[in-house]
Amino acid sequence: MIYQFTLLTGLVLANNAIANETTNMTDSLIIAAIDAHKGLFKVRELHEMGPSGVQEIDYVVNCENQTIALSGFALVTEKGRLTANDQASMSGRLAFYKPVIYHDQKIANSVCNNQLSMNSSVAK
Repeated sequence: MIYQFTLLTGLVLANNAIANETTNMTDSLIIAAIDAHKGLFKVRELHEMGPSGVQEIDYVVNCENQTIALSGFALVTEKGRLTANDQASMSGRLAFYKPVIYHDQKIANSVCNNQLSMNSSVAK
């Protein structure tokens, strides 16, 4: 009986963690079109880290061929902004890849699905 209770509790906690992660990721994405005709979008993902600050992770998503590239990383603290790159990378120099990790797939799908819904509402 105790094993069944432990298993059930673990499943409930895991389900809540996945739901919270999905909700948080959707709320933390900022999307801007670089070139909507070519399907290029810049995405900034924000992660609140409490007293340590906020992580900013920048991606470029190519909806034309469903690829993604990491374009920047920064940590914003009360002392200032620490960045891993001097200036924002240009989309021509980025290394695009097909997303295979769930997190990257979720970002690409979110951006490209938003573009599809915006295009269909404009066409009406």
